[in-house]
Amino acid sequence: MLKVAERPETATLLTKVGSEFVKASPDKRAADWLETQIAKSKDGVTSLVTELTPALARVLLNRNDGNRKISDSIVAGYARDMAHGAWLFNGEPVIVSADGKLNDGQHRCEAVILANVSVSALFVFGVERKTRTTLDQGKIRTVGDFLSMGGHVNTNHLGAAANCAWMYQAHGKIVRGGNQRATKSEVIAFVDTNPDIVKSVSFVQKSGSAPVGGPTILAFVHWVLWQRAGRQKADIFIDKLIDGADLNASSPILYVRNRLIVGRGRLRPNDKAELIFKAWNAYRRNETPRHMETTGTLPKLEK
Repeated sequence: MLKVAERPETATLLTKVGSEFVKASPDKRAADWLETQIAKSKDGVTSLVTELTPALARVLLNRNDGNRKISDSIVAGYARDMAHGAWLFNGEPVIVSADGKLNDGQHRCEAVILANVSVSALFVFGVERKTRTTLDQGKIRTVGDFLSMGGHVNTNHLGAAANCAWMYQAHGKIVRGGNQRATKSEVIAFVDTNPDIVKSVSFVQKSGSAPVGGPTILAFVHWVLWQRAGRQKADIFIDKLIDGADLNASSPILYVRNRLIVGRGRLRPNDKAELIFKAWNAYRRNETPRHMETTGTLPKLEK
């Protein structure tokens, strides 16, 4: 496979400065290579597979006027996948127009620079510049779609619960958005390496789960409690939270159940999880809660 930064031809390794030839920089070699490919596409669209290096990415981004705004969170997620070896070649092209402008691929270029790695990519040269307005017209594949392809069920809840669990392990809480959320590759990898989350999602698919946090948060909390105290204790606690049966007035489960129902639609995901975590701790300590504040921090759980 051709690696732009390591091309052996003398003409691209040396450049003339004044009366002397000196070794060309990676950016200069990448720029020369790119000009050659653009010239080859003048007679028709061409394509090839090569390495998208940081140098080539910088050159392409300098030809990126008039494109959409960069999403920092998308770039950060791509860069994590690239740095961890989770970025796979899938044939999706980096597209350069006939006039040498970057039509598609700016987020991948930014990510390659951020991760400081090279990735394999299909390059397409020579399409009309105006065709960039026709890109991304198909339905975007969600992480639920990918999990469904892997044979899972309840995949929207599974993907969301796995994302919550991944964020909990990475950051100690559920974040609302931005580059702290898991990428699709990270969610799929989490499900593959933590199969209990699939069982937790199945367990909370019950009538009555929606008003008390919803299947996503309940599955996430069930999985965390399971890892902390065992499956049986997690099952009993979450069952009581969902159905509310046989709970006395001093029960922390009843207290938080009522809080979740009253706050439905207003509480953030991390707030819901925090309240349930605190109910669990009070339940394990045989405490009667008087008032619970949400702080944005998920407390350490009792066994």
